[in-house]
Amino acid sequence: MPDFSASKNSIKKLSNIGNDSSVRFLSALHVTLEEDKETSTVTLTRTGKFWDRRYGDFEIGREMLLEMVKNFDNNAYGQEIFIDESHDPKKGAAGKIVKLMVAGNRLRALVEWTPFGVDAIKKRGFRYLSAEFNENFVDSETKKNHGVVLMGAGLTIRPVIKRLDPVELSESTDDEQHRVLLHPELIKQLSEEMELTMNKFKKLLLEKLAAFQLSESHSQQLIASFDTVAKHLGEDEKALASLVDEYEKSAKQLSEAGGAGDVTLTINVPEFKNDGDEKTLSEEDIRSILKKDRDDIAAAAKKLSEGLETNTTLFNTLIDEAEGLKTLSEEQRKNIKDAADLLTSEMSEAQVRKLAEHQIKLGNQMSVQQQLAAMGHQGPAGSVHISVDSSNSIKSLQETADNRFGLNGLSDAVRFERTGGVLRNENKALADKVLAMYDQAHGQRLAAEHKMLAGGDGVVADVAVPAVFERTVIREALYSLVGLQFVNVGTLPFASSALIPYSYRDITAAGINNARVYQGGSIPRSGVKQESETAYPIPQKISFEVSDELRYLTSSGILNWEAVAENQRNATRIIAEDLEAMIFNEVLHSADEEGAVAIGSADTFTANGANVVFALSQFPVVRPRSVFDLNGAQVGSTQNPIVVSYASVDRSEYDGTGQQAAGTYYVLNYNQGEIYFVDETGTLVVPPNTTAISVDYSYSTNVGKFDTDLGSDTSEIHWDDFLYRFGLRKSVIEDQRYHNANFGLMSGTAMTQVEQAKKFGANSKRPGTDLMADGNLGRIKDVPNYKTSAPGLWMGDERSIIGERGQTRLRMMKPWTMGELENQKDANGRFTGKKEAYGDQFLVLHTPTQLKRAYTSIVMYSATGRVTRAAL
Repeated sequence: MPDFSASKNSIKKLSNIGNDSSVRFLSALHVTLEEDKETSTVTLTRTGKFWDRRYGDFEIGREMLLEMVKNFDNNAYGQEIFIDESHDPKKGAAGKIVKLMVAGNRLRALVEWTPFGVDAIKKRGFRYLSAEFNENFVDSETKKNHGVVLMGAGLTIRPVIKRLDPVELSESTDDEQHRVLLHPELIKQLSEEMELTMNKFKKLLLEKLAAFQLSESHSQQLIASFDTVAKHLGEDEKALASLVDEYEKSAKQLSEAGGAGDVTLTINVPEFKNDGDEKTLSEEDIRSILKKDRDDIAAAAKKLSEGLETNTTLFNTLIDEAEGLKTLSEEQRKNIKDAADLLTSEMSEAQVRKLAEHQIKLGNQMSVQQQLAAMGHQGPAGSVHISVDSSNSIKSLQETADNRFGLNGLSDAVRFERTGGVLRNENKALADKVLAMYDQAHGQRLAAEHKMLAGGDGVVADVAVPAVFERTVIREALYSLVGLQFVNVGTLPFASSALIPYSYRDITAAGINNARVYQGGSIPRSGVKQESETAYPIPQKISFEVSDELRYLTSSGILNWEAVAENQRNATRIIAEDLEAMIFNEVLHSADEEGAVAIGSADTFTANGANVVFALSQFPVVRPRSVFDLNGAQVGSTQNPIVVSYASVDRSEYDGTGQQAAGTYYVLNYNQGEIYFVDETGTLVVPPNTTAISVDYSYSTNVGKFDTDLGSDTSEIHWDDFLYRFGLRKSVIEDQRYHNANFGLMSGTAMTQVEQAKKFGANSKRPGTDLMADGNLGRIKDVPNYKTSAPGLWMGDERSIIGERGQTRLRMMKPWTMGELENQKDANGRFTGKKEAYGDQFLVLHTPTQLKRAYTSIVMYSATGRVTRAAL
């Protein structure tokens, strides 16, 4: 294997076959396969610390097993992973690993066996399985070090164990760098099997010796001699039977001598024969040859044991594969698995699955509570329930807080200004559901605050933000969101992922023209299909500088509600704006992804030393989409990736944080398809003359384009053309995709431009196209339009979105809460006398693939301005 790094690139083959300087570790447990089964779940290896006298300490840790699973899921090895025979891929695949998991201290795999593998297991005695992995796997193409990567596994026969040392090398090979380590449990198991076989023939010998009526001394000497010799024969039953015959002859000789004088006995030690190849087993190179099957005497007991083992394996596998339980600790998972004590060998598979489902349900509840606690979610102690009395207490507390915050004195026009002066049903419905989640999780805090604060200013501690403050922020933020009326909203229990069900119409299936079927005709299936997609929680984490007045005061303090109200307004505005931007950005992103096309051949430019902005051949550019789990690990591949090369070096996008390393970064106007370059501080970079630039990207085809250049038109005539193009995009949604276009989105600046259209005038007004009473843009082609106003919107002033409501799914998983307050320090590490805290919430925001067609957009651009040029 090529060495791509300076680190040790140690390949471990967990068997005693091969010749590649590998470490091989053979774990216990037989590979078995039920009748008529082509799949089974097997153990590849397990954790532990081991030692070899020539190579020192060796350890397989749980972290290594988890990393193998992660790299397997991410296809780090770059190909499917197979099981072969004796680690010899030339013989062909014995099975394919289709799933990898960690069960306690074991690495488990679900394997699809080939006929070759089935034959090896059932007929040719390959009863053990060993994994082959690389501790520092380096991709030969990218040179990226992925860490511990499973590379394969091999079926192997039982090893030869010498002198029963705790850990011993197996049969030597041509390359003495090979290390073959045996798990201590395997040594114990194999030793017990060998002793079981020896004891069987020892018992037979004792029966034979009894017939000769030898003295106790002679019998003990013969048995002691038999033990010494027999251990060299391992489990070779033929050789052991022959040895018993030899000792029987000696016993007869002793018996005939009658105890007179010394008797010289000659024992001919049998030779072990294997497939015609004769080999004498001596003290130097033989410890045991292990048999393949248990004795017939134990057959019934073995069958009973295997039935229980099968049920236990199924139960443990179901628990191990439950996604919701993977965040639990080993101790917690062990407690859940303790229910395996209830299993019996007679239980059916259905009964085992029922018991596992019950335990998984309990574990999921435990997992959710644990993950929320880790994220700063203060769960109540004991059983949680909200009674009528306690809900009334919360209501009373909230009313007290609303009075103190000044919310009850506000008119609806002021309080709900962003949503047209009214509390929209969509906003209230989601807020009520989310507040119910919050109340259930924070019932104790709210009840305590009701007692302390509802009757007066209150005397409280200084370690956390009041729960009623958090509750108010949640409610007011959700009340103010314009975007909630355009998406499908709800709540979900906190989990590492969420399954989003949806339905869509297959426009190629049955419709009006082919639904008329007469008797005997083939009835077409409905074009409405049910699907589901997996989405992952998105964290919103925002830190705040909190004034001393906001926190719970010391034992002699009084809560300053005016200061708290100011913090509440700021927190509400920031959280609402961030969530608003997420909603609108997701809608635009989904619209651009529908029908996205890769550029094929990257756009290339050669700098002339003056130009700073370079116009791409196609626009709008589709933003890349990367999905991450709760740990920040990417799930799957990036969709619609962008690769920018500057001076033959791939460049990253400028993120505006000021924390990027020194270098050159690109800035891309996705709407206009224009790119320029900056340094790590955001300062514009002028590419030197002859600098080569290339941009590989995908562009949106689900878009109409409107040139804002007036040309010879007047403004009102020119913007009438925009209304025409708006109607064309509406027709695409309704007439070609069978969705109902019932909302439009654009910025206030864009609306002001569109309002110049002549058709908004009294004399030229068309039905379904009008302004609102306040003069703002109302409907275009009977589609109501809404103004977007949140920082960080991808649409800017250059896009207008048209779509059908309720296609994007928003599910709140954990309502917004703040962590404990901490003393703020300045850059020199000195206290400032202020407090800091951060709040977070987790939600799912996902547009199912088939529903992205319910959105489209118009991009507004200047044909004369959108050119490669020397100024921004």
